Amino acid sequence: MINDKIKGFFYGADYNPDQWDEEVWREDIRQMKVHGVNVVTLPVFSWAKLQPSEEEFDFSWLDKIVNLLYENGIFINMATPTAAQPAWMSKKYPDITRTDIYGRKRKHGGRVNFCPNSSHYKRLSSTIAEKMAEHYKNNPAIVLWHVNNEYGAYCYCENCRQAFIQWLKNKYITLENLNRCWYTSFWGHTIYDFDEIEVPSALTEILPGALAGRDGTYFQPMAIDYKRFMSNSLLECFNGEVQEIRKYHKETSITTNIWSISHELDLFRWGEQCDVASWDSYPSNKDHPSVIAFRHDVIRGLKKGKPFLLMEQTPSQQNWQAYNAQKRPGVMRLLSYQSIAHGADGIMFFQWRQSLGACEKYHAAMVPHVGHENTRMGKELSKLGKELQYLQDKIIDSRTESKVAIIMDWANWWGVEYSSGPSVDLTYIDRIMKYYKALYDLNIPLDIVEPTSDLSKYEIVIAPLLYMVSDASIENINKFVSRGGTFITTFFSGIVDENDIVRLGGYPGAFKELLGIWVEEVDALYPDMKNGIRVEKQLEENEKTFECKLICEVVHNENAIVLGTFTEDYYKGLPAITENSYGSGKAIYVASEPEDNLIKVLIEKYCGEKNIKPIFKTDAEVEITRRVKENNEYIFILNHSNILQKVSLGKNSYTDLFNGEILENEIEIEPKDVLILKNSG
Repeated sequence: MINDKIKGFFYGADYNPDQWDEEVWREDIRQMKVHGVNVVTLPVFSWAKLQPSEEEFDFSWLDKIVNLLYENGIFINMATPTAAQPAWMSKKYPDITRTDIYGRKRKHGGRVNFCPNSSHYKRLSSTIAEKMAEHYKNNPAIVLWHVNNEYGAYCYCENCRQAFIQWLKNKYITLENLNRCWYTSFWGHTIYDFDEIEVPSALTEILPGALAGRDGTYFQPMAIDYKRFMSNSLLECFNGEVQEIRKYHKETSITTNIWSISHELDLFRWGEQCDVASWDSYPSNKDHPSVIAFRHDVIRGLKKGKPFLLMEQTPSQQNWQAYNAQKRPGVMRLLSYQSIAHGADGIMFFQWRQSLGACEKYHAAMVPHVGHENTRMGKELSKLGKELQYLQDKIIDSRTESKVAIIMDWANWWGVEYSSGPSVDLTYIDRIMKYYKALYDLNIPLDIVEPTSDLSKYEIVIAPLLYMVSDASIENINKFVSRGGTFITTFFSGIVDENDIVRLGGYPGAFKELLGIWVEEVDALYPDMKNGIRVEKQLEENEKTFECKLICEVVHNENAIVLGTFTEDYYKGLPAITENSYGSGKAIYVASEPEDNLIKVLIEKYCGEKNIKPIFKTDAEVEITRRVKENNEYIFILNHSNILQKVSLGKNSYTDLFNGEILENEIEIEPKDVLILKNSG
């Protein structure tokens, strides 16, 4: 459990009582009880009110609302307010505000507008965290600590340059080693003194928005190191506050809310430091459910499968997307249960009461501007709250059991999308999603892991576009395969080391022996171009031809079995899909991006060989997941479609957790509805 004071699911919202007169607070609590709210997050953005000056702290208003909430059975997720420093602070210590990638010094305003390497910011943020922790030591209302809010904004100031230089000294020790790893002999960039190093920005080595709106760079090793450094700098700010909180709160879990799947932060490193992983989910109405599911699975992977907390979602519309459509009836509940289906032990919203002014005034909240609960969304929120109370702790602390894993790596993400070739369309997460969605559609559970994770529990590991790999990653993957695992990887993998330096001897340098092939050329197809892959009988009985696009590689086979060949161009007849025996396992290489149907054929083939079966076979718009606790399994059936769906339960019988009914054989599920089944054995 996140905290055993709350026996079941966390259910509540960000609460900003300082935006309202005290007479509104009791009405808030009345409606919280109506909806079944048991925890609220506060005071996320209230630093200016808590600390009017450097010497003055005022917790009186916060004490009142904390006590009032606790007296009414509502617990506190206590948030440090350090994502938005007071104006007096920015004015007194101007080095606190960020310098952007163009070298422009920001003035006070917005939020997350702080330099993580400002000594003044680090001191003052740690101080407010300590003052709050001391003031609320032994307070029974607090069930979780929440540090800052949506870290991720980078800075490029002189403080960051000096800190970056020190970070590089610690990492590389000598200039000789740094020059080698950065390949500075290119374009005469050899460095003779650490003080010659500038931060990679638009003034030096970065080309903002150069390729299809994403950043490019002249020097990938330097730019990737700056991302590593900046992610670590922000993590040090987090840990600085954690250290102060821990002086007074030894046992209470501490977290921070991650903004979606942040490109700016190496989230696996953050997962190591948080007691509970938590994140903010704001999908568009146009997002496919598999995309949302993937993000949940990434967050679950940060703590090696432990349950996470959905810290923020909106009850309905957002305010910052291009088209802020309302969630249709049932969708808020459906998406809430989807997060639980993928490992969440709590459902929280932003925010409790809709703001009257500023940029978030049209962002939906549990209490809308009309001010009461008698709305469509209010009724849905009350229904969800009652259901979560009814479920109590049945599902809490259960885990997803997976025999399949997909490798994801942040440095690899940066390396792929900083690359100056082979294609502007070569985006990392989209390539992962191709394989993720095949497993999602087949209702086969999976984990998201790092290249250096313990792979021993898995039968199949898939590593789409694993371009950048360290020696440790290579050894780990080779060991997995040699012991009997099945490894699937794709084009443009194994190309460079962790510094983005090419591994010589032919692509895919890291995996040549493992895969039993070598790649001579990498051909980028224009968006209007395609090729074909004719598959052998080992894959498809009728030797069918499938389309492929994006990248086609010229592959030379050495030891592998060829499962598919290209049908067009000068590499017609050359391998497109290969399988190589290595030790007791197999390694598969896919030298292009096949259509989804062929990826599904591949996944079904290798899952079949390992006897990995779908939980249930369903229509593609019906999602099935499973969580396991002791001898109990909980199966979630989510109908994302707009029509009634039927699902065959096979030979087993199950109990409907919502009403206790015994279900067998074939069942029906309404559009946008959810069923949670418990095994009856």
